[in-house]
Formats: sequence, structure tokens, C-alpha cells
Amino acid sequence: MKIVLMGDRDTALGFKLAGVHEVYSFEETSLENERAKNKLKELIERGDVGIILITERLAQRIGIPDVAFPIILQIPDKFGSIFGEEQLREIVRKAIGVELKR
Repeated sequence: MKIVLMGDRDTALGFKLAGVHEVYSFEETSLENERAKNKLKELIERGDVGIILITERLAQRIGIPDVAFPIILQIPDKFGSIFGEEQLREIVRKAIGVELKR
């Protein structure tokens, strides 16, 4: 199963250097948002994608469908999380059953 990232150019570059299988970057324009929606739909329909990482800001712009598989995880971008630390802890707790402490 592949791990795929969708996000801004800087986040995409970082994950590409980290060895993520496929990386797609999108700018903040209406045309790029439409392109991102189509790419997300395509990735969900593919059988070889197990995890889709998507930056929170991109996810807010295009929306995330409610699917059981592949796993879609929202991640902060270079500007940090838009959800805040408490909500990120809750997301991690729900996703993997572990509570993060400082």
C-alpha cells in the first residue's frame, strides 16, 4: 500500500525528500482546488493507496469525503495547525487510541 501526500509546494517537497511514495502540490486558486478535488477522488478509487496525508488548509478548501478506506489524515502545513494542539491530541487519540501528553 502506498502513502500519498497532497498539500502546498513546501510541504510536498519535505515529504518527497522523506520518501513518501507519491506527492502532489496545489496552489490556492479555484482551478487548483478543482484539480485537488479530482486528484483526491482518483486516489480514493485506486486500490494501491492505503494512506492519504492532506494538509489541513487544503482539506478545508476542497472538503474530505467520509470513506473508510483509504485512511485520510489531515496534517499541519508549514504555518502550523489550524485546529490547535488540543484538537490534534483528540484526533490522534481517536485514530490510534493513544493519548499524547507533554
